[in-house]
Amino acid sequence: MKILVMKIEDINNYNSEKFIDSFKNIYEESKFITEHADKKRPFKNKKEMILIFLELFDNLDEETKINIIKKHPDLADKIKINKGLSELSDEEQSRSGLKDCSEQEFNLFKDLNSRFKNKFNIPFIFAVRNKNKNEIITEFKSRLDNNDLNLEIKTSISQVKEIAKLRLTELINE
Repeated sequence: MKILVMKIEDINNYNSEKFIDSFKNIYEESKFITEHADKKRPFKNKKEMILIFLELFDNLDEETKINIIKKHPDLADKIKINKGLSELSDEEQSRSGLKDCSEQEFNLFKDLNSRFKNKFNIPFIFAVRNKNKNEIITEFKSRLDNNDLNLEIKTSISQVKEIAKLRLTELINE
């Protein structure tokens, strides 16, 4: 799968519909953030566009941030990998090797996902771009050792922002 890279000048010239469609999944299933970012155009440069997307997320109340966290797919969910990830999530999981897990690895991820959700009532969020399966499993286990829900929510919020930043960085060419 090839992700289309866009120039900031072109992005600034998109009509609202094209802009929103192009960036609607920067935050998983949270098009409303992109709708707000659309009103902030034109952007001076790539850095400003990224900062605006991050600032819009930062300004949300915690409940809305948690709802966005809950929209993220489980990592290495075999069914969703085959037909249900956003294009950006699919690309990220593919690059990290999560689409190529053995049956044993899929079962391990299924177990880790289940334990994490049961413990924290949110999915495990981790910016997997540029990470491999072993790094992801290590992070999973480390965060499962944590018993502080507030710390995990803060960590997940930080990871959601990192995912958004990485997605925008890849999509925008200056």
